[in-house]
Amino acid sequence: MHLRICLKFASKGGAAALTPGNKSSTVRAMKAVKVPALELFLHEMIPLAKAMGVGVEVSDERALVLTAPKEQNKNSLNTAFGGSLVSLATLAGYGVVWELMKGETKSEKPVWHIVVKESRAAYRRPVIGDLRAICERPAQAAIAEFKEALARYGKAKLKLRAAIVENGNVAVDVQAAFVVSR
Repeated sequence: MHLRICLKFASKGGAAALTPGNKSSTVRAMKAVKVPALELFLHEMIPLAKAMGVGVEVSDERALVLTAPKEQNKNSLNTAFGGSLVSLATLAGYGVVWELMKGETKSEKPVWHIVVKESRAAYRRPVIGDLRAICERPAQAAIAEFKEALARYGKAKLKLRAAIVENGNVAVDVQAAFVVSR
């Protein structure tokens, strides 16, 4: 049985794994892994996300991509459970809105709330492997309109589309409206 201990090196910002052997210990370098703030938030504030094993694969200017392992989200047919598929797509949309709002406050705690107002899912094919949801970011014009409404009324709605994609094919298409209020 091997014991792994991670040590952080303040000067290099990396980590090392210490693996005790039978007579001597060896140290080998490990790459430091930064967990996205969104992933930490989802796991802490939405327990279902943690139970599903949701992770952030990509978050860039074009889209947010969330993943979850099939093993934690399978049904009796050994395919991905429909509830997990729509949940992951909804979390991807929620994440896009959360990241949009994250820069809107200087305080530690957000002064706004995000809720799903409506959602519709179309299941097109079963998902055999791990789950992957892609939510494209809205156009700049839609973001500007959303922020203007939020500033004016203290509440705004943003419609997003997320898809569960496997091997380049859309398996589930989800359209949802998210409301942000202060």
